Amino acid sequence: MKNVIVYLVGPPGVGKYTVGKLVAERLSAKLLDNHFWSNPIFEVVEPDGRPLPAGVWDRTNDVLSAVLETVARFGPAERNYVFTHAVSDPGGHPLDWTIAGQILWTAERRRASLLVVRLACSEEQLRDRISSDERGRRFKTTDAEKAQSLASLAPFPINHDWVLDLDTSDLGAAETADRIEGELQSRLNP
Repeated sequence: MKNVIVYLVGPPGVGKYTVGKLVAERLSAKLLDNHFWSNPIFEVVEPDGRPLPAGVWDRTNDVLSAVLETVARFGPAERNYVFTHAVSDPGGHPLDWTIAGQILWTAERRRASLLVVRLACSEEQLRDRISSDERGRRFKTTDAEKAQSLASLAPFPINHDWVLDLDTSDLGAAETADRIEGELQSRLNP
């Protein structure tokens, strides 16, 4: 597979980064996790659990825009990419829609095959996953109390031809990656 983009979207703690690493390895892809463009800004403001200053998310989007423009214009034509995107608001925050549009536009500009994978998970699984120490070290949400509201989110309603919905509650990361890889195979080689 060449020039493929896998776009993993879902609530914090659902397994986007873990699954993304596996999918990227299998596809010889570059993993561009949502914290790839957020953490440089978070490192500057050092949130340490405090509310983020107004405008910080706009700055992370500036970094994302630069990354996506670079992927579209300069990324090798045969390179595969895996993007992750955490959505925490019902129906998506306006910035979520901007990010989704930017990723879809990047795929279109590259003439890449794009698979949108909407991940979901049970409240119990999210509660266990979201509170890990490793997540905190990566400036990720660790508030297990948010698990109920996150688990109840409807899948992010992206309008695209290739969408795969996966509930990771009873799937390990490897099995989830298997399903994504199988979906790509079936769509690219009908």
